Amino acid sequence: MNVSVSKRRKILMAIANSVILVLGNALYAFAVAAFIMPTGIVVGGVTGISIFLEKFIPAGWPIEVSYIVFAINVALFILGAIVIGKRFAITTAASTVLYPFFLGVFEKVFASNALIPNDLILNAAVAGLLIGVSIGIVARTGASTGGMDIPPLVINKLTGAPVGTTLLCFDVVIIATQLIKSDLTHVLYGVVMIVINSFVINQVMVMGNEKIQISVISNNMEEVRAAILTDMHRGITLISSRKGLTGEPCEMVMTIISTRQLARAKRLILDVDPTAFMIVTRVSEVNGNGFSFKNKDDKKLDRSDI
Repeated sequence: MNVSVSKRRKILMAIANSVILVLGNALYAFAVAAFIMPTGIVVGGVTGISIFLEKFIPAGWPIEVSYIVFAINVALFILGAIVIGKRFAITTAASTVLYPFFLGVFEKVFASNALIPNDLILNAAVAGLLIGVSIGIVARTGASTGGMDIPPLVINKLTGAPVGTTLLCFDVVIIATQLIKSDLTHVLYGVVMIVINSFVINQVMVMGNEKIQISVISNNMEEVRAAILTDMHRGITLISSRKGLTGEPCEMVMTIISTRQLARAKRLILDVDPTAFMIVTRVSEVNGNGFSFKNKDDKKLDRSDI
């Protein structure tokens, strides 16, 4: 029966990830078609290259930006599949097709008409927000958005160069090159958009996973330990320590709680010992019993506030 439940959970997770992958690529394409292409704001990546190349295509040629994006994506996908391997190809194949498809659809919907006319800063801000959310939710499924993510990964495998640094260099070159066909104002708004989407990506990646770590040293350690276990229903770890001034041995209690439990935990600890030495730290993610998986002892923990 447990095997059956596990299989159903994996199937549901796979379906959910697939839906998120589709929605993420659709949202990315919507942001580009509705806020970037009609306003001329410069963007990096494959989209930036494609918009730049489209400006050199003679008028009347039936070549849309989405076609160029698709061609570049396929070329990069083949390169990544050859150099990085089969597993990479599987996780990247969907985005290689989905993003150009949705971009082609939204290109026709908006037809060079910005959703927010005559406001470059607002278009840059909204585009940065939406692109950051789209890339972030796709990345959380373990999938790749493909495109210009691929060359830095290839270079990293061949030379060991840091992926983040290489990706930044590519984006800088792509944006700088577009000065040939774009004015400085649109380039600078593009930089603003990239800063916003980079911030949003980081926030989305840790969203829902952030917890609070509390470390306590107290003269009433046993009471503090009991209060956290019985009143907060949270697990604890006892860490053997020594006081720096006197060298006396002492114990430190460490526990992980949700942000909503912080006020309650502080009040509980200070009620036991008003002079307790307490360190509160925000942690981006916690894995293990009580957080990323359950075991037979989970029934002892109250999860209503996690």
